[in-house]
Amino acid sequence: MDRQSRVPKKRREPTIYSIYSRGLLTKPVSLPYVTIGKNLQSTIEAYVKKDIEGRCIKEGFVKPDSTKIITFSSGIIERGNIIQFNVVFECDICFPVEGMLISCVVTNVNKAGIQAASSDEQPSPIVVFIARDHSFNTKGFSDVKEGDKCTIRVIGQRFELNDGKVSIIAELVKAPSKEKEKQNQPKIVIED
Repeated sequence: MDRQSRVPKKRREPTIYSIYSRGLLTKPVSLPYVTIGKNLQSTIEAYVKKDIEGRCIKEGFVKPDSTKIITFSSGIIERGNIIQFNVVFECDICFPVEGMLISCVVTNVNKAGIQAASSDEQPSPIVVFIARDHSFNTKGFSDVKEGDKCTIRVIGQRFELNDGKVSIIAELVKAPSKEKEKQNQPKIVIED
């Protein structure tokens, strides 16, 4: 086949997905027997929500008000007045992986780089750091201002148990375009 007759393939625009994914988790829950009554499922659900939502667990950051109990085992009595249940539940988890694209809003610009947060979720479960060294050849990096929306690619992430946010090191993929800013500027028309 002749090289000139080949048509170059169009490059697909990368897709930006949600920062949360649905996870199915199992956790042992120990409750004192005085808390157990007719509403056992709601008691277990309240304990699980209080214990894991809005903070980081080993799987990632758990979105508040996303936990749903699937099933739980019969209780096993241990240590006198404590009953342990094995609970299976699902929840939304934020665990950004390397190469993931995230839409962000710039919160701070300084000499070291850019700090941003997720534009999809409020309050944001992530804090993004875009080092100037990682994005020195990206067009428009020096023109980024606070409040601008941009797209980033995750280089690495870090969190510890019970942290309130996931810290992300990223590189700038798509800076805000200047054409859109010019279109949004008000126009003054003076008629005679």
